[in-house]
Amino acid sequence: MPLKQAPRPSVSDSRARSRLLCLLMLFLAPGVSGCCAWFPGSKSCVKPTPPPGEPDPNESLPVRDCSVETCELGGRAQPLTPWECPTGQPNCQPPETNGLGIYIIEGGTYCFVVDGSPRFCPEAFENVPASASFPQPSVRLMGRDPTRRGDRLGAHTVSGLIQNPQAPGGGEGVRIHSIQATGTQLTVNYCSQSSPCLDSATGVRSLRGEELHQLKLVMLLPADDGGGPRRAVILELAVTPRADASARVHAYDVLYREYGTGLPWLNHCAPRGVTAPDRDPTSFLQGLRINSVNAAVEPVPAWTTIGCESGAIVTCLDWGYAPWSPDTGGYDVLRGHVFGSCLQAKRAAYFVGRGDLASYTRNGTRIARRDEFGLGRSANNHVEELRTLEALWSPRGAVCLNAENRRVPDMPLPEGLHGIPPCPRPPTWTPAGKLATGRLTPAPD
Repeated sequence: MPLKQAPRPSVSDSRARSRLLCLLMLFLAPGVSGCCAWFPGSKSCVKPTPPPGEPDPNESLPVRDCSVETCELGGRAQPLTPWECPTGQPNCQPPETNGLGIYIIEGGTYCFVVDGSPRFCPEAFENVPASASFPQPSVRLMGRDPTRRGDRLGAHTVSGLIQNPQAPGGGEGVRIHSIQATGTQLTVNYCSQSSPCLDSATGVRSLRGEELHQLKLVMLLPADDGGGPRRAVILELAVTPRADASARVHAYDVLYREYGTGLPWLNHCAPRGVTAPDRDPTSFLQGLRINSVNAAVEPVPAWTTIGCESGAIVTCLDWGYAPWSPDTGGYDVLRGHVFGSCLQAKRAAYFVGRGDLASYTRNGTRIARRDEFGLGRSANNHVEELRTLEALWSPRGAVCLNAENRRVPDMPLPEGLHGIPPCPRPPTWTPAGKLATGRLTPAPD
């Protein structure tokens, strides 16, 4: 006996069911395509709009798809020159190292503390190749002495101790051949003291990830010249990966203490209570030198920069603005430009290219952001919508600035804004301004 067909639902019944389904979908997934045509007034479908009379930056600042078109910088995109002491003033005193939140959040410290005072502020490992004078390669830890005048970095050669898990004790002394990062993953290459230490054929071995637990780095901070008050001290450093690291950026604990004392380990990144975590993780950035006064970026292949998670360097990496090519791993000019722009935007260093090094923000202030090339994390035309445009950015600071939309409205700005013009209306990307920021109003949950 043939089965009876159920009566076909009427068109009106189908529409009613579709509307009911859309209502459910809008509740579960706001902004579902197609459903907003039936319920345009739904809260989930209403696109945030800028204040009256303000053009919508989301329409005039589109994100380009660099996978299908060639994305290049304009010819007028110029890098920022690293801050230096004025000519003829070799004993000038630089502004406070990291006073603007470059290496760590403003108010924190990334310096090694000895006898209760900051002694050395590490910024990078430098690989030194073999030469006629020094036939074996070596590694130096580069950084600033916060008490010294002038803008030259100090350098201290690093050696190592390898701990054999099967033979507890002080460890075997080794020579550090080189230190590098692939992306943000750290690798330490070492060899025995008796090895020529030139390459893998002459005994160079590598440690990365959990293997770094076996290694302690050792460095000497010499006593002050001329009988100054500071004594010579040997520091040991432990670099271990963090299990709770972001999937985008490798994070490590960099701990130090005076060698041979058994004193408690201290964290290299110390936010001093500015942020909630007691420990601020460290990350590494290959091939760049970043000036600790004005955040100017220089490609230096032999360097591996050291940054704390709360500072601008690592924050910009976590936002997706890595300066290297995803295809080759090498420095990419376009991506490097956006990374340098992010270092200034994160810190609200609007006028750094005009000589004003101040940061016009406060810790914890959140901002909306987008870039012309869609490089930022989860970037597309509707991510982190800019209801009000604050500024367009380059590595030299703000290219244009809408002072009325600044992220901290009650923080005064210098009269005349150092000649920085307002952004055009409607705003458009410029040859140098490839990153945009806006105030979050209201702040998202």
